[in-house]
Amino acid sequence: MRFSGLLERPLILHGELEYLGPGQLGKRVDAPYREQTKVANGEASVQRGSRAPRTFSLGQAPELEGFLRGFAALLGGDAVALARDFTLAASGRMGAWRLVLKPRDARLARRVRAITVDGSGDTPLCFRTEEADGDVSVLLVDRLAAAKLAVQVSQPQVDALCRGIEAK
Repeated sequence: MRFSGLLERPLILHGELEYLGPGQLGKRVDAPYREQTKVANGEASVQRGSRAPRTFSLGQAPELEGFLRGFAALLGGDAVALARDFTLAASGRMGAWRLVLKPRDARLARRVRAITVDGSGDTPLCFRTEEADGDVSVLLVDRLAAAKLAVQVSQPQVDALCRGIEAK
């Protein structure tokens, strides 16, 4: 879901994110529109609906390359690569933990303030990306992917869901 100052309410997307191995990610959006994104071999390919895919080199967008490299390192459990690209701050306990990643690269930091991952045990449950302009994207995974959300869901409600606590 995406919380944006340009939107009256959050945009909620339904689909699947897939870690395909080092440096490779796939994302499929099923609703409210259809889109396929694949990142592999230094390129990103995006296909929306029945349109022809658009492909571009990650070298054209170094900030995206850094973000994806960090995301792939996180999903792949590569702590060395993660620490190379981000400062890390961990808190919580095994049943409810939080990892905050802040970009080391100035170009990426101009776009992304922080990535926060909430989880339990060895399972990440929420990926929250806070952009430099204040917009926030939240990806609910594993058991939270099917969570019932309020019709007028708010950022505090989603944060409480991610932290495993009751929203006030």
